[in-house]
Order: sequence, then structure tokens, then C-alpha cells
Amino acid sequence: MPDTTVSISGLHVRGVHLGSFFNVNQPDPSTVVTQHDSQGRTGPKNLYCSVAVACPFTPGVRTFPIAIYFEATSRWDSQYDGLLVNVNRRLAHNFSFGLSYTWAKSIDDGPNPSFVLIPQDSQNFRAERALSSDDVRNRIVVNGTVTTPKTWNPFARDFLFSLIATVQSPMRFTKFAGFDANGDIFGNNDRVGIEPRNTFVGDNFRTVDFRIGRTIPFREKRSFEVIAEAFNLFNTTNIRFFNTVYGASDFCPVDPTAFGCAGATGNREGSPNPLYGTPRAVFNPRQIQLALKFNF
Repeated sequence: MPDTTVSISGLHVRGVHLGSFFNVNQPDPSTVVTQHDSQGRTGPKNLYCSVAVACPFTPGVRTFPIAIYFEATSRWDSQYDGLLVNVNRRLAHNFSFGLSYTWAKSIDDGPNPSFVLIPQDSQNFRAERALSSDDVRNRIVVNGTVTTPKTWNPFARDFLFSLIATVQSPMRFTKFAGFDANGDIFGNNDRVGIEPRNTFVGDNFRTVDFRIGRTIPFREKRSFEVIAEAFNLFNTTNIRFFNTVYGASDFCPVDPTAFGCAGATGNREGSPNPLYGTPRAVFNPRQIQLALKFNF
């Protein structure tokens, strides 16, 4: 394979003492209930019973102030493992190409400080460890460039055609209950049942960018370059964020009595929320750009 290089790399990155928040005013749990994950598996979940709709109030259960205190600390960590393969052929005989493939796995326990990444149980930090929200298991990028020889007739010479095609695995998101499901007054971070973080699998990302250009010389050291570019050439709908508010404290198909469930529905995973799993934001649609460059 003349004019071609191949590179294979392995990468391991470990992040420690990453920034985090947690609720230092969360009390001891008042009760433990058995709930489910999206696969129907059961497990224990701590409840605090400060809100009647979250769990029945039990006389003698510890009460606590409504104030919530967040402490900024550095308890989180992350781990990234990747395999990168690159094949590149430099421009020769009016043709070049490149192929880049990445296999990767990213695990963390919420190292991007925000109020939705605060542990829902301050006594169980292990439950936060899961695949990262920016985990992309597979990504492949192919590019190619073709130019027309200067020896061709004046109407066909000095053209350039280039293409970049990108395909990557889905991103991951967390399934939220959408309210204070565990009764600790703070409802932004409550997940459905015992579901781990980032188990909602999004959609693949696919896009093709294309460029056509032509150089038109009119003096020895001067030329015009006419360029037309199309980003997301086929106008593929790539979803950036999804609505992941389930709307119930547990998964309704396995626990139809859970708070928020309203009987059988045709919604995704039996959610009572008809918007659950629907797009919330998308990447750019097709964009076309025209340019004229003067080189001297």
C-alpha cells in the first residue's frame, strides 16, 4: 500500500479527585423498599418519607429541616479505555483518503458537577458509578479527496471533491422520575426505581459533509477559488438530547402500583409520560456554504 500509513494505539486515562456535589443535609433513610430496574430486576432503595406522596409517613420517623445543603468536594473519578485505528493515504495520483476508527469505554460516577448529577443517596455513592454520559462505544470517520489533473481540458481541470462521513454509537442519558421520588425534598436527581445512571440509549449519529471547489488561475501568482460546501448533506435527523423524565417512582410494567403509574400505556417502557423518549434537541440540519477566495 504505497503512500499509506497505519497507526494502532491503545489509550487508558484515569481521572481522580474530580469535582462533585452532594447533599450533606440528607438524613438517614426512614425505610427501605424493594423496587425494580428497567429489566425487572429487584433491589433495595432508601426512602426518607418527608413527603407523603413519596412514601407513607411512619410515626416516630426522623424529620429534618427543609433546607438543602450542597457541599462541593472532589470524590468522583473516571476511567477511559480506547483503541484507535487510523489509516491514511497521502495525496498521490490525484487521490487521498483517511479512515479513523475508535472503540472506547468511559466509566465515571458523575464527574461533571451539576444538580442532576448529585447522588440521590448520599450514603450509597457506589450506586452512582456507571457508564459515562459521553461514552461513545464506536466511532468511524471516513474522508476522501479527489482532484482533477491539470493536464485535462480547461473546463475540467483543477477541480477538488472531498467528503467526510461520520458514524458513531448512541450517547447515553439518565432516566429520571421527574419528581421527589425518594422523599428527601430534592427532586432534580431522583431516578426511576433502582435504575443506574445513563441507561437510556439514544440514537446513532450519522452525517456526511461534502465539498466541491475549483481553482481558476488568471495570472502567474493569482487565482480565484470557488467553493461550495454542504454539511449534513443528506439532512439526517440526529437527536442530541431526549426527554428522559419517566414520570413514576418505579417502572410501571413491573410495579403498576408505583406512584405516578396510571395503568397500561403504549408509551416507551410503559411510562405514564407520553413525551418520555421523544427528542428534546437535535443537531444541525443540512447547511450549505458558498465561498469565493482570492489567492495572491
